[in-house]
Amino acid sequence: MRALVVMGVSAIALAFAPSALAVGPEVLDSVLQSPATVSTLVGIELQATRTIDAPTGGVELSEPNCVDFAEVGLDQVFNGNQGTLVAFRGQLAQKSGSDARYSVRQAVGVFNSPTAAVDPVVALLFMSDCYGHPIKITDDEGVTDTWTFTEGSSGGGAASWSMTNSANDRSCYVQMRARHEVMFQVKVCSPRNGERAANRIADAMEAGL
Repeated sequence: MRALVVMGVSAIALAFAPSALAVGPEVLDSVLQSPATVSTLVGIELQATRTIDAPTGGVELSEPNCVDFAEVGLDQVFNGNQGTLVAFRGQLAQKSGSDARYSVRQAVGVFNSPTAAVDPVVALLFMSDCYGHPIKITDDEGVTDTWTFTEGSSGGGAASWSMTNSANDRSCYVQMRARHEVMFQVKVCSPRNGERAANRIADAMEAGL
């Protein structure tokens, strides 16, 4: 499904792509925000952190066409157009190794063109059927939960959405933006002010360019 979507979005992506500005892999360190910074923006110390060196897989959904919304840093999002991803880095920070009620996951990819960077963002415009109903998600550790996606604002090479698990009262907020040759995502899960924190971290990531 994603391959068909990608084939159909290239022309639209040209309209969203920012003006060309050569950006290389060296921006990964400046776009990715440090654990200390994200802790400040979330409002609680996130002590457990790890670096993610490559896009991840292993996430399964009861509605597979909606997998792009389930997590940030997914292989099929960053490598949806084979051969266009130049460099990638991600980071996960959470309250503790056993407590993910507060967590921040970032993902940054440098692509070989502004159009390739914005393609994954534009592809989401074709996935509106994923919003507003429960979907089972099995993460890369084999844990299954039921989440509902809610559409946020989009446009100008950016998209946002939230995901809610009513069974355990968890909410996560995602920002996804393409700027020049860079596409980055941040997902904030927090019992309070998660949407505001996601916006602030995304703004800080963008400022790193």
